[in-house]
Amino acid sequence: MCFYARRVRSPIDVSVTIKKNIYVYEQEGKMFQRIDRPGFYYGFPVLLMTTKDQETGEDALTPLSSSWVLDQTIVIGIGAGNKGFCNIEAGADMVFNLPGANLYENVKRIERLTGLRKLSEVKKNLGYTYCADKFGVGGFTKLPGETVAAVRIPECPFHIEATVESITRKDWFAIVVCHITAIFADEKLLTADGRIDTARWQPLIYKLKEYTTTGVRLELNFGFREY
Repeated sequence: MCFYARRVRSPIDVSVTIKKNIYVYEQEGKMFQRIDRPGFYYGFPVLLMTTKDQETGEDALTPLSSSWVLDQTIVIGIGAGNKGFCNIEAGADMVFNLPGANLYENVKRIERLTGLRKLSEVKKNLGYTYCADKFGVGGFTKLPGETVAAVRIPECPFHIEATVESITRKDWFAIVVCHITAIFADEKLLTADGRIDTARWQPLIYKLKEYTTTGVRLELNFGFREY
């Protein structure tokens, strides 16, 4: 049942209908519904961030799903209530390890584990538990970082070493801007002249809270250089 409907005259003619307090927009024969979500994870590569406790020297492993890169800058979104963020605030460097789609089960095994001994009520309600060795549970091993004091994960084909430039707190999470100091790639994904063979790289993608990966190549961007 339609409780209210009206036509809106604008440069682009749009019909707006309110059905049970839900706005439905009809434009050029297509229907669009306004949605309200607490988070919109429309599709990001999974990152496994490693950091080091500045007091104990222990290594922390933190799965992330919000990031973007331009030039030598990588920006991440990270929840403030985890061990990795505590290490960053204390001055730790980091490595962003990029898992392939083949590692989704490894990532699943650690997704509700935390390196913080004291859990927040939110994490308790979500079913998180403390784990002293997320590397072992996830089946990950360690390599030393080259330009930063954090370990790399050899099971992941790409490692991005970085240092923190700025941290901006945003309620329960933070935006962290980092400077890339080095990138390492598995030789199996490289061509003879050192370029990335994109046909072989199947990243693990976090899309609307499901794990997936890339599909068939559709086309190349004009700036494609990985020949």
